[in-house]
Amino acid sequence: MDKYDASNDHYCYPNTTVLKNKLGITDEKAFEEAEREITKTSTLDVKASKPPYHLEYLRHIHATLFSELYDWAGQIRDVNISKGGTSFCIAPRIIPEIGKLFKKLEDENYLQNLSYNDFVMKLAEYYAEFNMIHPFREGNGRVQRLFVEHLAAYNGYALDWKSISQDDWIKANIDGFHVQYQLLADIFEKALKVR
Repeated sequence: MDKYDASNDHYCYPNTTVLKNKLGITDEKAFEEAEREITKTSTLDVKASKPPYHLEYLRHIHATLFSELYDWAGQIRDVNISKGGTSFCIAPRIIPEIGKLFKKLEDENYLQNLSYNDFVMKLAEYYAEFNMIHPFREGNGRVQRLFVEHLAAYNGYALDWKSISQDDWIKANIDGFHVQYQLLADIFEKALKVR
């Protein structure tokens, strides 16, 4: 689970950072384990589609992954969140900002017909931009990774995350937040395979 600098918001049990869940689990470690196991299975239910891609596409992925856990699965967050002191898009701007990003992606023909190097860099840029928005209260990373897998598949690639270390991934995402995309591009270059 992502650890945000938000606590005691309406998504959490009172005086905890544990998200209210359909399982009624209030112990943080127990809930993290249950969430990990459930989403490992629910990931198999997420099916890739061709464009057009839009916010509803992300909401569907989120709902598929988390509907067994959260009443708000697939819903846009209505609280502001940050991580490590870095704020994500404020809640009232999520829909307009993500709409702009999907429009830009559509205008760029969903990255079709780019050279491999250009595709890798564009994928890194879009991943970082979506990450800055963080539309959901929890589960954004998983949703984004599945979405870029779908975008890559549409362009004839597969993504294999196994060789990517968590430390490298975190560092690349921090850089991406500061509009430095090279580490993310390096990761995508390492993970992308021609299908």
